[in-house]
Amino acid sequence: MDSRILELKRHARELAQSRPQPAFVMECAEELTHASNLFFDHPLMLRLQNDALGFLNDPCGLGVEHAKRVAIDAAALVLAEPTGLNPDERRRVALLAEMAGLLHDSLRHEEDHPDKGADLCLRILRGYPLNPEERVWVAQSVSLHEADLPLAEAGPEAARLLSGAVHDADRFRFGPDIFATVLWEFCECDDWTLEEIALAFPKGVKYAATCADRFRTEQGRRYGPLLIGEGLALAKDYERLLNQKLAANAPSNT
Repeated sequence: MDSRILELKRHARELAQSRPQPAFVMECAEELTHASNLFFDHPLMLRLQNDALGFLNDPCGLGVEHAKRVAIDAAALVLAEPTGLNPDERRRVALLAEMAGLLHDSLRHEEDHPDKGADLCLRILRGYPLNPEERVWVAQSVSLHEADLPLAEAGPEAARLLSGAVHDADRFRFGPDIFATVLWEFCECDDWTLEEIALAFPKGVKYAATCADRFRTEQGRRYGPLLIGEGLALAKDYERLLNQKLAANAPSNT
């Protein structure tokens, strides 16, 4: 890889690490800890990670690491969201959210991947100790993870919460994550040149900005715009570094 890109990647990591922890991480630390423990310790999550691995090995930035982050954040959102669910129901929905978050991009390279991913969910989860309604909720949240409109208000609260949490956790990735890590993984996968990165970068920034008002849960609306804002602030620094690298290699007119 171009040494200039490697240096930019290092600077990007340093910039991200130098900033304060996002409010979501600080204020939902207890929920994130519980969600992380679910992901790494719960027997059903360990089983699902093994069953889903073959569908998640995407080397271009939206593979296992992306799925893990969406799964954990989705469960944390469920645990933090004001609802009428009792504690046992809430914890159960958090587990379902982790399942859906892990599987949401499992067929990302397929046309209509949300719907095909939902069908895959139903097949994978057929032998799991879930009731039929829960399997449908997980599949439904995968099918709707790119849709901005919530489920009908008449639907079960658990289903609406699950779907909204997976959607919002996926949108959280357009905060600091997209510019600090995912962008560079895409660059490595597609072997982009510095010039190609500079050309594509503003398009990514523009799309990230459109996500700021597209959250579906109360906690998503509380923390999501802050995360997007943090990502956009980092993007300005990254764009400055990109322009410096390009200028340093521009041909001289003298």
